[in-house]
Amino acid sequence: RLIGGVIMTHGDDSGLILPPRIAPYQVVIVPIPRGNWQETVLPKAREIQADLVRQGVRVFLDDREAYTPGWKFAEWELRGVPVRLELGPKDLEKSQVVLARRDTREKAPAPFEGLTSRIAAMLEEIQRALLDRARRFRDEHTSRATTYDEFKSVMEGRPGFVIAAWCGSADCEARIKAETQATLRNIPFSPPPGTAGPAASGCVKCGSPSQGEAWFAKAY
Repeated sequence: RLIGGVIMTHGDDSGLILPPRIAPYQVVIVPIPRGNWQETVLPKAREIQADLVRQGVRVFLDDREAYTPGWKFAEWELRGVPVRLELGPKDLEKSQVVLARRDTREKAPAPFEGLTSRIAAMLEEIQRALLDRARRFRDEHTSRATTYDEFKSVMEGRPGFVIAAWCGSADCEARIKAETQATLRNIPFSPPPGTAGPAASGCVKCGSPSQGEAWFAKAY
């Protein structure tokens, strides 16, 4: 369920988008094979790889010659690696690499100097950005209902979560599912800050005293 949640929460049409803290590889280095790249680009790529490994970054150097850089870019996007590092002969001349973020698709040059620290900061930024984006999406797709008519109205279409008081009866839960296709997904241990709590209203279905608020949603 956790793996499925990560895929559905962060993924897009191009594949996975993995948060850096759980990504098997946090950075992939793709050397651009131009000219005598094995004597020029590849040694520098290995040097960068070693620097990142020493800093605890999980990194993969993709020096496979059977595939083009474009093919590799698409494959690593599919796999959801948070940061792609591109390095070619022209980058060597400029003492830089090109960094591409998987979450935003942004690409920008970065100098060799301070590169390891910059990548570490970028990984932390991606981690925060993905969490913030997921929380924002959840909040924008969460509603609250105080009456059953309101509950049924909100449940039409693809509403996300609907929070409502619930008496704790399996019978009420079954009738809600039969009438709206919604099922109970979560019961918080305590009411969220700023809410009136379970005593504020009766069960959204039967009106009996509420044992707390429950989060309902449809399955797709």
